[in-house]
Amino acid sequence: MDRLIATPSRRHSLLSTHKVLRNTYFLLSLTLAFSALTATASTLLRLPAPGLILMLVGFYGLLFLTHRLANSPAGILATFALTGFMGYTLGPLLSMLLASGAGDVIMLALGGTAVVFFCCSAYVLTLPARICPSCRE
Repeated sequence: MDRLIATPSRRHSLLSTHKVLRNTYFLLSLTLAFSALTATASTLLRLPAPGLILMLVGFYGLLFLTHRLANSPAGILATFALTGFMGYTLGPLLSMLLASGAGDVIMLALGGTAVVFFCCSAYVLTLPARICPSCRE
């Protein structure tokens, strides 16, 4: 089996990849937290569900806006707008589940998502150390 040889260019590549993955997971966690916050606010305020047309226009419009602004700083705001809108549309569904006594399903989904996200983050953040032990930051 071939062994990886750490050269200076490979070391720089691994460190930059590690930084990009760390920043990606950080942004993903922020958008997930923002979506959860808006879903919680929508549930607590008992906001009405948007209609089908508004929901489709909102999802597709914000998705295309996010794609259009992907290479600019405004793309981050578009991403937060998309995830916030997703959280808002989840609020009425969560209210319905809570009213029917299915709070344990919500907690199971929340816990499962948190565990999977934590495990993936831990794996990605320790990956460069396993590939190249001498390439630590």
